[in-house]
Amino acid sequence: MTATEFELTELRAELERLRDENAELRAEIEEMQREADLDACHAAGLSAQIKALIAEGDRCPNKAAHPLLVRGPYTNSMTGETMTKTAAYPLYREAFDAEARELGFESPENLRA
Repeated sequence: MTATEFELTELRAELERLRDENAELRAEIEEMQREADLDACHAAGLSAQIKALIAEGDRCPNKAAHPLLVRGPYTNSMTGETMTKTAAYPLYREAFDAEARELGFESPENLRA
């Protein structure tokens, strides 16, 4: 076997290794995309659930029974704009920030409303 034939064989082996690695990475990306899609579905379900709970509380004549539903002004951390949210909003921020820090995000307040 000549040096050129040897190099060609080595290049073919490397190409095959890279193709295998590429296939593995594509499968990993597909799985991660599936997980992200399921997380989005979960978030949509939770959002619908909380909106229904807020609407139910709004219909209740005894507003004092639902202190977390009282609306108040909050500042959007990203835009600085004032927004109206329920008194439960700090719970969202606290949970968001805790999860973001656990995932390695610094200054999570800059990533959420």
